[in-house]
Amino acid sequence: MRLLILAILLAAGGWSAYWFVGARALEGALRDAIERARGNGVEVEVASLDVTGFPNRFDTIIEEPRVRLDSGIGWSAPFLQVFALSYRPNQLIAAFPHEQSLSGPLGSAEITTDDARASMTLTPSANLALDHANLVIEDLRIASEGLSLTAARVLAASRIPEGAEDGRVQNIGVTLDDVTLPPTLAGQLGLEGMATLDGATLDATVTLAEPIDRDTIEGEPVDIRQIDISRLDIDWGDFGLNAAGSVVVGADGALTGEVEATLTNWQHAVDIAVAAGLIPRNRTEQVRQALQFVAGDADRLELPLNFRDGRVYLGPIPLGEAPRL
Repeated sequence: MRLLILAILLAAGGWSAYWFVGARALEGALRDAIERARGNGVEVEVASLDVTGFPNRFDTIIEEPRVRLDSGIGWSAPFLQVFALSYRPNQLIAAFPHEQSLSGPLGSAEITTDDARASMTLTPSANLALDHANLVIEDLRIASEGLSLTAARVLAASRIPEGAEDGRVQNIGVTLDDVTLPPTLAGQLGLEGMATLDGATLDATVTLAEPIDRDTIEGEPVDIRQIDISRLDIDWGDFGLNAAGSVVVGADGALTGEVEATLTNWQHAVDIAVAAGLIPRNRTEQVRQALQFVAGDADRLELPLNFRDGRVYLGPIPLGEAPRL
């Protein structure tokens, strides 16, 4: 019995020592990461940073975090909580407050949610590369200068696909439910009566130049090399879009590749594209006639979306400059 009691006391003492050493090491690593991020041009400020949760968890509580990238994009919140079991420190859960702030070159926005949480699992390596992660947001509301955008639910997830050598390849999944556009924007796009996007789903594989790891958190940029879209579905009232394809991202961010797109009620899609400025108004009739020739009497249109020479084409029709990543 004495030996059993002694063994229990030794185990408890050893575990306590492990927790306190681990907690101090974690806090020190986080503070070092903040300093390295600042050295990489990322402005990071926190009112306080503490690690609690003895004996079975490492609970990191960050009060008033503020982050600003050199691109001008900034984020702040009243707090950020990150939890991990002390015997599984590479599996993290993050809890976000109901209110957050986002700013950038185009202005600032207030973000409110009923629930926002994320989790991630890191590989047990020196650089702690991302293995898989997911994000769940319920009742998202974004308000900016009199405009508002809402979404009933946002789901996002990533994981290293089976057979991949490291985290440079990630399967990405995103789902949006009931996204409501600002009434003013909906009116400008001719979407009166269908300002709510019923749903959108993306399933893709993204190839990166380097894995997402601790260097990324500390401000190192992540360059995308290729995007393979297995499925992109948008259901928006009487308009629908289904797409799949692959694009390569050049060193200058230019896209090259082809995405096969299927449009339901393509006539309405043309109206939306014109209102959004994707198709010049003086070319509307030319574009409509060309698409009518391809579609015939059908309401469903299948055309490749081509990216080349810094421009994007819908079949033979140039739409304008392609976005750069």
